[in-house]
Amino acid sequence: MIVCTLIGFAPSFYLRGLVHYPRPNPTLNPLIILHGTLFTVWMLIFWTQARLIGAGRRDLHMKLGIGGMLLAVALVPLMYLAAVGGVARGSAPHFTTPLAWTAVPLGSLAAFIALIYLGWRQRRNGQAHKRLMLCAALVLMGPAIGRFPIAPPVLTGHIIQQSLAWCTVIPLFFHDSRTLGHIHWATKLGAGLLASAVILGIAGIVLPGWPAIASHLPGL
Repeated sequence: MIVCTLIGFAPSFYLRGLVHYPRPNPTLNPLIILHGTLFTVWMLIFWTQARLIGAGRRDLHMKLGIGGMLLAVALVPLMYLAAVGGVARGSAPHFTTPLAWTAVPLGSLAAFIALIYLGWRQRRNGQAHKRLMLCAALVLMGPAIGRFPIAPPVLTGHIIQQSLAWCTVIPLFFHDSRTLGHIHWATKLGAGLLASAVILGIAGIVLPGWPAIASHLPGL
């Protein structure tokens, strides 16, 4: 997951100017730099949390989890501002309009909010909590894999890449089947919310009504 993030965002963020980028690559403003930096920190916290549980340090996991949750909450307005700010920055790919494209990051934002909230609510239910938080982290796979130069920069290519991003949750299904003998309810819910983010993003691009709605979003 971290490797996908590094590869996907290398041309536009981590290795900007050193790696060719096959889609619009607008100038980074302070908001985008802050957004990318804090999301990177959150991903590193998520990785650390998994390592702490593996090492049996549940005490440190719980303490760091509070900071991670506060950071996740702080990311929500940054994600929104980055989404609507993309209209002025011209970050939309050529096959759609900037207003229509806002549906993609906003769909991911809605899934992220739901998964973070549910993960917090289920923090004392270890089996549900870890699955919900993993799915929250997998939200980032949409924009990361969406930047891989593996499909033509057209709508069909976008749909293929977003479908591939959703497929990153499939190993969790196999894990549940092997360890539990069934698919955990949190896995089903997380996968459903990830799918909803993909569907909402595509719907906003193809349905003519979304740009008119998006034009009234606060911040535009």
